[in-house]
Amino acid sequence: MSTPPNDIQAYLQKLLAYVKEDARADAISGLTVAVMGVPQAMAYALIAGLPPVWGLYTAIVTCTVSAVLGSSHHLVTGPTNAICMVILSLTAHLPEKYGYGLLEITLLLTFLTGFIQFVFGILRLGGIIRYVSHSVVVGFTAGAGILIAANQVKNLLGLQLDERPEHFFHVISLTAQKLPDANFLALALGMITAVCVIFSPILNRRLPGALIGIFISGSLAYFLGWHLPEMGASKIEIVKDIEPISASLDIFHFPQLLVPPPFELTRELGVGAAALAILGLIEAGSIARAISAQSGQRLDFNREFVGQGMGNIVGSFFSSFAGSGSFTRTAVCYKSGGRTRMAAIFSAFWTALTILLFAPIANYIPEASLAGLLIVIAYTMVDKRRLLVTWRSGNQSRLVLFGTLVSTLILPLEYAVFVGVFLSIVLLLRVTGQTDLTQLVPRQDSGYDELPFNQAPESEVVTVNMEGDLYFAAAEDLDYELLECLTPKTRVVILRMKRLRAVGSTAMAILERFDTILKSRGVQLVVCGIEDGLKRIMTGSGLRKQIGEQNLFYADNKLFQSMELALARAWSIVEMERKRDQATRSAPEARDNSATASKIMSKRILRFGNQHQIREATWLISEMMKHQKSGATQPLFLQGSDGTLDSELALWSLLKSLCQDVDLDKAERMTDEDLGNCMRGAFPARIAQIARSDLPEIRPETNLQHLLLHSRDYALASLPVCDDSNRLAGMVNATGLLRGISEALNLDPEEELPQPNSE
Repeated sequence: MSTPPNDIQAYLQKLLAYVKEDARADAISGLTVAVMGVPQAMAYALIAGLPPVWGLYTAIVTCTVSAVLGSSHHLVTGPTNAICMVILSLTAHLPEKYGYGLLEITLLLTFLTGFIQFVFGILRLGGIIRYVSHSVVVGFTAGAGILIAANQVKNLLGLQLDERPEHFFHVISLTAQKLPDANFLALALGMITAVCVIFSPILNRRLPGALIGIFISGSLAYFLGWHLPEMGASKIEIVKDIEPISASLDIFHFPQLLVPPPFELTRELGVGAAALAILGLIEAGSIARAISAQSGQRLDFNREFVGQGMGNIVGSFFSSFAGSGSFTRTAVCYKSGGRTRMAAIFSAFWTALTILLFAPIANYIPEASLAGLLIVIAYTMVDKRRLLVTWRSGNQSRLVLFGTLVSTLILPLEYAVFVGVFLSIVLLLRVTGQTDLTQLVPRQDSGYDELPFNQAPESEVVTVNMEGDLYFAAAEDLDYELLECLTPKTRVVILRMKRLRAVGSTAMAILERFDTILKSRGVQLVVCGIEDGLKRIMTGSGLRKQIGEQNLFYADNKLFQSMELALARAWSIVEMERKRDQATRSAPEARDNSATASKIMSKRILRFGNQHQIREATWLISEMMKHQKSGATQPLFLQGSDGTLDSELALWSLLKSLCQDVDLDKAERMTDEDLGNCMRGAFPARIAQIARSDLPEIRPETNLQHLLLHSRDYALASLPVCDDSNRLAGMVNATGLLRGISEALNLDPEEELPQPNSE
């Protein structure tokens, strides 16, 4: 099928626009990255135990493919210190074990790593990196930095170890044994490079410290002849001694172990390849996210995973080892003006040009110089600020950080990543494996108090608020925890489940058992705040039918709407039980249990301090009446400074005091301002001066007969009820007294009143 002319024209227009607007910036940015990245790539190859030229190949091939297929405009892929450290840990012992060459084993590992990353991208598993916590990355990076520094001390001192070290402490031990054989010429060259790397940015941030240091140390070694065999034990190892760099890009090499792959070797590399793939994706993802936060670009992590995977797959056919996103090279790309993915491709181009033009010179770079560069880089990997922040972030972060760091030093690196992830998941499950239980207690005015579980006052109705996850780990023993809120007084338990997540079948079984236990104790279960998802689970498990539809209340957009309905249902259940209990008792028993103040009093009362002025009281009463559901006038009780009942203020008395200076003959001609001026004289007076202090002494246990006598003798609209400390507990009004009379006399309209004639 031919390409439509319009598409070709549009493509050419985009190409011309790129050349005109962005090409120069990308080319300069790529050159800046290459100047810094060439010595880095060679040094990182040494970390992996591979020829330095392989680091350059990785910086060319893997970088180009990942940039073409990835999504980030600034991510530069290539050799990284942590990845190379893992490669060394995975492959160093395998040639002796299986008899294959180290380079072929590395290519197989690179292919496997890229394949796993590619599959992650195709399956859209870009979110997998969220399960590797920040503490794991910080701990692993710091541990890898320590390992890199320890492994490069021997190269810095020009030492040859007698055996391959197994772990960090083994490296330290073997290096210490060889210290008497240290080559001080090598140490001098390494220190020159390190000093240049450290102090060049201080003089000028644009100076390529690594390149300058390697050039100076390499020139000294070459012109002084320190690399010649005649130097004997003081001879300096150079890149040419490891594997010469040829001025050629003929680097295609089909991995010999790929078809067919040796089963035992592939199986042993499998776990390591998975760890390497995850670590590489974490590095690339976190670096791309950090840069996109500054550039404003929106990333596609699934596409980035595909790009990283294909970069490593293709790289395994071109003498490259596994690479990932490099923070330093990516940061340089962004800060030096890179605008598109072509900046990374330009960096690969300049690196390839370096091989073609400067390969003979690169062969004389001292190994000690690269070691000095790596030790400085290793020091920067131990980010003290991030370590301190993570350490101060709580016990969970501290434990993951410490566990990952120690694992990095004593275990093979591929396992250290999984140890950190395992610790993160275990601690996460520990937190999510506990459902947060609190109790909600209605306030007298409005709203609810949230109290710690099992610390609310005893009541016939207990309301439990449940928050968090309720999967199998969190649901275990939940029924026994809920039973702790029961008291001998409890008749109804309300479970508010609006903020529950991850409710599973185990939770349904636990709640079924809880409901059964409650029924055996004569307690009813009511559930509110039921979302649609929970409703489906309750229906499928049969719990909805077991509890009863009349005891289920579904979540609403209005806050606490379903809970208000559940409370109304709960108190109706309590009231019905009371009536049943009264009906089963004998008449003498009914008389012995006649109405008392505590049974018929209302707790909705207005109370003020007795030191308020009339002006304050007028405003406060007005504000309180705005929030009253009923417009009925209520008495106002005054409290002393210690909270005890002092007096009762009738609102008509308050009005009388306000109007004492108002001339009623002039009232029709008064404005609001005139009325206010007349009342100002009454404002400063204390309300205690117009309140009634001769109040009856009524306690919650006061019986109906005495309440009726007090009502007759004191002529009060409502009788105040106080506890033993003389603090106001409620009030008994006329409605309550009439209800008490009806219950005491057991009045039944159907029996006492004549029935209308039906004819």
